[in-house]
Amino acid sequence: MTTYDLFHGSLSNLLRTRGRSILTMTGIVIGIMSVILMLSIGEAAQGFILDQVSAFGTDVVMISNGSEAHQYMPDLFLKESITMKDVEKLQQTPWVTSVVGRQYQDDKLTANGLDANIQLVGTMPDEIELGTMKVEQGFFLTQEDVDSHSRVAVLGNDIAKDAFGQEDPIGKRIKISKVSFRVIGVLERTGSRGVQNLDEQVLVPITSVLDLYNKKYVMFITAKTSLDQREAKQRLQILMREQHDIDNPEGDLEKDDFAINTQEDIARITGEITQILQIMLISVAAISLLVGGIGIMNIMYVSVTERIKEIGLRKSLGAQKKDILRQFLAEAVMQTLLGGIIGIVFGIGLTWIAIKIINYFQSGWTFSPSINGMALGLLVSASIGIIFGYFPARRAAGLKPIEALRHE
Repeated sequence: MTTYDLFHGSLSNLLRTRGRSILTMTGIVIGIMSVILMLSIGEAAQGFILDQVSAFGTDVVMISNGSEAHQYMPDLFLKESITMKDVEKLQQTPWVTSVVGRQYQDDKLTANGLDANIQLVGTMPDEIELGTMKVEQGFFLTQEDVDSHSRVAVLGNDIAKDAFGQEDPIGKRIKISKVSFRVIGVLERTGSRGVQNLDEQVLVPITSVLDLYNKKYVMFITAKTSLDQREAKQRLQILMREQHDIDNPEGDLEKDDFAINTQEDIARITGEITQILQIMLISVAAISLLVGGIGIMNIMYVSVTERIKEIGLRKSLGAQKKDILRQFLAEAVMQTLLGGIIGIVFGIGLTWIAIKIINYFQSGWTFSPSINGMALGLLVSASIGIIFGYFPARRAAGLKPIEALRHE
């Protein structure tokens, strides 16, 4: 039997039972489509986050609460340790060129008849230098505002327009948690950074936020240094251990109560997290593939039973065992490959729709179908055809001609 005859015969048999073939392929289509969608969205998310991180520059280092060895633990178990004393120490360090302590808090703003949910950001003057924000009206926070715990605020562009419309908001009063703040500035429209919409934030001195919510610890510190990342991280570890009276000459991360991450570290952590999420999601999609594979095996067994007389006739005319085996295997592989191709097309289409929807709420996501996902989809679909099609094919190939011809 030539390859052409094998292909033509398999295609003819599938077309003859096209309704059953389509239903059989459904599980494979859904599984492969899910794999493509999950991998593509995961890779797009990873690219988006890395783009956001790179916007800070390669010389930026982040210091957060909790040991670096336990960064993946839930916040419930996170030991807070960073204070404003650490921030002040970094401000006095010659090779640290900019430093910002940050504290985030969701709250409600009341201003000029508007009640709005906002993200309150406790920050410092160097925020402008470290971030992508620019002041459109008025002024930004000063070090004097931070030192004196001033109740002044800089509004995100959307908040300013929602609260004051065409009015000049400079000098007006807003209330956060029933505490009055004076508006000293409005930011230019900035858009999103990560999962945060900067236009819906209200920025105030970090000391005022700590006072407002009776907090002692800073959420994290962002610092820009004049050193390369590796040296900056090593020096900051030594400095923070001295600040926190940690005796750790061997550099055991388990003993630290803080974590220092460079842009390279953040990129690595982001990659690890997205890979874990992708594996979990693909595992769910694999169930559809398994169900689809079992469905194909069952349908192939039914097909063998229906075609016993045909198999007997072919064997009596000289068809060998390997010819029958190849034909049924070819049918199974063709069915799964076709399902895989359809699944890839649907997966790419759904990815495009998903990226469009995501960009509607948060710009910056790039549509880029996963090449690895498409290759994996074809490989898995072909493998399913071979694995789940082998046993029905072997049964068909093992039938004896006389018994097959007598079968009713």
